[in-house]
Amino acid sequence: MPEFSILVVEDDAMLSLAMEDILRKLGHTNLEFAFDLPGALQIAEDKRFSLVFLDVDLNGKLTLPVARMLRQNNIPWFFTTGFGSRFDYEDLEGAPIIRKPYSEQDIKQAIASTQAD
Repeated sequence: MPEFSILVVEDDAMLSLAMEDILRKLGHTNLEFAFDLPGALQIAEDKRFSLVFLDVDLNGKLTLPVARMLRQNNIPWFFTTGFGSRFDYEDLEGAPIIRKPYSEQDIKQAIASTQAD
């Protein structure tokens, strides 16, 4: 079985570091990061991940195209956002959301929910 891999898409350096710390503390070392929309799209297109944490807004650009690509490829993902708790985009209605500021427990529960099968 391939190693569990995680992509973190986040434009805030401090939040990226905090997420990296949380994930490493939870025992995850196969991590990749994207900091802007073009980078996130390219990485999500080129590689297959076990899970993606996807900031909704990257410097004013919504990451909806990345979310749609992940959904189409059946890759589990969570939006991370400080803006709201639901999405009004029809094709992304019911998208899984983790509200910022998130905790280690929030991330642990998200990971566990993708491995429940």
